Amino acid sequence: MKTVGDLLGKREVFSVRPELSVKETVSYLCERGVGAIAVCDGDEVVGVFSERDLLQRVVHKNLNPDEINVGDVMTREVFCVRTDETHAVARALMLDKNFRHLVVLDEDEHLRGFISMRELLEEDLAQAKGLVQKLNDDYYQYEFKQPKK
Repeated sequence: MKTVGDLLGKREVFSVRPELSVKETVSYLCERGVGAIAVCDGDEVVGVFSERDLLQRVVHKNLNPDEINVGDVMTREVFCVRTDETHAVARALMLDKNFRHLVVLDEDEHLRGFISMRELLEEDLAQAKGLVQKLNDDYYQYEFKQPKK
């Protein structure tokens, strides 16, 4: 079973500072094609800002994204997984907490990035396809090796 670190690979790590405006943060997300980002004070992850935060805490409340800092509207309760955890552990946490993105830290508590629910589901699908292929191969090998009666 693959670990979260295996799925992350060597991708670039993205983060923003809490004092960055929501408008600048959204531009940063769009330029990188990601839906969530870690908010860091130095090396410490102090929050997460996602598309959901933008909708619920900025747009819905009719706040001006140029005038509000991302630190004021980020999700402060940060749940993390380590790079050595299995993807199944990450998936279970995301399903339990109703997240679409999860912060990933290495063994030294350094930010390694995010893992998305889509990536975890794609891994599940790949594993299921592999199992079906193996079962088919085993079945046909067994079928054709049996002596004819």
